[in-house]
Amino acid sequence: MKDRTLSRRAFLQATAALGLGVAGSSFLAACAPSSGSSGSGSSGPSSEVIEIRVQNPGIPHLTKTNEWAIERFNEENTDIQAISEVTPYNEIVKKTEVGFASGTLQDCVYGHNKWYKFNAYRGIYAPVDELIDSDPPDDFQDFFAQGVEGLRWEGTLYCLPDIIKPGPANLLFYNKTILNEKGIDEPDDTWTMLDLESAARAATDPDNGVFGFDCPWDSDLHRLACFTRAFGDPTLADKRGWPISEDGTQFRLLEPLVADTAQWFVNMLQDRVMPRGGDDVEGGNFQAGILAFEISAIGFPATYREAIGDRFEWGYMVQPPGPDGRRGTCMEGNQWMLNSKSEHIDAAWQVLKRLTDKDSNIYGATVGKIPARRSAYLDEALNAEIPTYAQFVPIMDEFLEPFPMVSNLRYNEVFQVYQQEIAFIVNGEKSWDEYASTVYEKVQAVVDEARPKQALS
Repeated sequence: MKDRTLSRRAFLQATAALGLGVAGSSFLAACAPSSGSSGSGSSGPSSEVIEIRVQNPGIPHLTKTNEWAIERFNEENTDIQAISEVTPYNEIVKKTEVGFASGTLQDCVYGHNKWYKFNAYRGIYAPVDELIDSDPPDDFQDFFAQGVEGLRWEGTLYCLPDIIKPGPANLLFYNKTILNEKGIDEPDDTWTMLDLESAARAATDPDNGVFGFDCPWDSDLHRLACFTRAFGDPTLADKRGWPISEDGTQFRLLEPLVADTAQWFVNMLQDRVMPRGGDDVEGGNFQAGILAFEISAIGFPATYREAIGDRFEWGYMVQPPGPDGRRGTCMEGNQWMLNSKSEHIDAAWQVLKRLTDKDSNIYGATVGKIPARRSAYLDEALNAEIPTYAQFVPIMDEFLEPFPMVSNLRYNEVFQVYQQEIAFIVNGEKSWDEYASTVYEKVQAVVDEARPKQALS
């Protein structure tokens, strides 16, 4: 594949078009090799250093991990230099679209399951199957196989995985101090979700600002799936708990198993076992010590350790299965893509491989980023710090279910409407009986829309 080098002058002109001006030029000057330098130490057009712009997501543990990988890539290479351009995470969707249309998008682009297939459909990302065949990443088979397959769009892969996890809510955290004070046993691997509910109710003391349980079931449909899928038969053939139907055309909030699980949460909200929005504490309810149990992301032990300090004793374990032993999973994570308009695809591919290699996976896990590689999940040193990583490997090998993508690819719109409408029930403004059908109708209306136009103007 031919590598078309973008000159430094052309890139500075692009930054000026973005309004970066002198500041943008100064940033480049600080990051780039000195004028006239090259891999061989000679000067001239043939030895010009290729600069690869990286859309580094502005979440502390992600930014830190990627800059660690970029620094090492730049030390290891003289003919290619990667430049980190930190982009606020919640602006990536819009800035990717605008940057692609204007020709100013970075060479290496970041994404999430929520919008990855949508942008692959619109041609923003370059396919990578041929690159994997001709210039493969180190041990490509090390990425979780079901995770990689779940990232194919119409049979083609457009990314290297940065994070692959069994779901955004799969680790049970528990406050040992609260449990000891209440005389409640700590959870173990014999527990089910119903045992968790029983213990959470026993720990609840809202008059003193203590709640039994919380989890992000109301924030989006891939988090909801981690719970609704647990309340079914212990086989992948049982798809009754999928909040979006297998063909992506139906929102299933009112169907029995999904509805029963949602009402399970609503009952705990009404009984004050779960906190409502007005009960939230700055910095996080579990970190503040007002929750007995919380189900959240598997990468949180590293960040919770710093946030909690020595204020109370706490522990964590793999989320309990449903009452019949079913695991609630939802393949979810982040990805690195190549801008399909990049002038130097081959060089950007080298950076992508470094950002997703085993060393970067393991380093990231130590600062709170979840890996995408099986070997990182099994790494001895990592498991000495966070032992649940290895425990998730058989679950991900055998029971990893797909992301609940809608057939029209409008997932971002779908989850925003769900989050907005379910909030009326969560906050107690509407009851489940009077408003669940409205939540269903408003979300289904988005699911029923046609796909957006494919081409970007």
